[in-house]
Amino acid sequence: MAHQTQTLNNNDHQTSPSSWLGSPNGDGYLSDEARVEKAWAYWAKLGRPRFIVAPMVDNSELPFRLLCRKYGAQAAYTPMLHSRIFTETEKYRNEEFTTCQEDRPLFVQFCANDPDTLLAAAKRVEDSCDYVDINLGCPQRIARRGYYGAFLMDNLPLVKSLVEKLSQNLRVPVSCKIRLFPNIEDTIKYAKMLEDAGCALLAVHGRTRDQKDQRKIRADWNSIKIVKNSVRIPVLANGNVRHIDDVKDCIKATGVEGVLSADTLLENPALFAGFRTAEWVSDEEGKKEGNVDQADLLVDYLKFCEKHPVPWRMIRSHVHKLLGDWFRVQPQVREEFNAQNKLTFEFLYGLVDQLRELGVRIPLYKTDCQVDGV
Repeated sequence: MAHQTQTLNNNDHQTSPSSWLGSPNGDGYLSDEARVEKAWAYWAKLGRPRFIVAPMVDNSELPFRLLCRKYGAQAAYTPMLHSRIFTETEKYRNEEFTTCQEDRPLFVQFCANDPDTLLAAAKRVEDSCDYVDINLGCPQRIARRGYYGAFLMDNLPLVKSLVEKLSQNLRVPVSCKIRLFPNIEDTIKYAKMLEDAGCALLAVHGRTRDQKDQRKIRADWNSIKIVKNSVRIPVLANGNVRHIDDVKDCIKATGVEGVLSADTLLENPALFAGFRTAEWVSDEEGKKEGNVDQADLLVDYLKFCEKHPVPWRMIRSHVHKLLGDWFRVQPQVREEFNAQNKLTFEFLYGLVDQLRELGVRIPLYKTDCQVDGV
């Protein structure tokens, strides 16, 4: 079935006869030059995606990825998965990672601080994705407590061992998502180390570990450009994307292969199709109302959820993000939504109808900008 949701079972991970980098036996691992060439050939085979859904905990799950793909996204990351819990707990695996035939190219992202645990988790998904990604960029307190994400920047030998473990044992390539060091030279050394360890694609968030407030601190595209020019593998950029013009400007400024978007997509999953919220439209840009709004996008999302069930907490979060502006116009509808301890699709479709009947419509806009030539 085209829309069948795929979950994992205990037979989904088998010992691979060889790895992405080759085998220590026989002909041995690929040379550095051959490895870089293979990384680029693989990226080309995937169609060189430029518009990419970033990993978002509880928010970049399968139905939301499919929604973004419907509106222009060309690749996507899963939410960050905890490698130890993923390895140990079947319920966690079945709830937190689902995919389907249309959900490609796909990055499956794990956090980890133990190479063997990470490999055990990655083995379970290598046949269901295009990259296994290591989260080296999460700056949140939970990552500090769990000793993963950006807090591994203090232990580069461990980071190197994580990348080497996967690249030497998986059939799919390894990607890494990182943040900047305060010193650009340290960042360059970091990126080169990852490449030498077997990383086949690098996504760079243009902020440091301490720069958590994305609304106050702009991502440093120039540093991303420097990293891009310092390594030989494909590089993606993350940061400062509010609308499609930002995507174009980022690619032009940095030379990267593609751009990730996270928070902006939560309010506007049609960003990559050229739609934008009123906040990012000026009168000089030749704005016109698009043929979809956020309520339409929510209905599309709910239909994907019916085909590919996910925990209701994820659905609830997306309703708040997509209808936040609408709820501000009709706060009593938000209160009714918040009062629901148990949600149903019937209730949520009715919620959209109720807002329509109350005369609420907050359009998304399209400008004269052309998306195709980005």
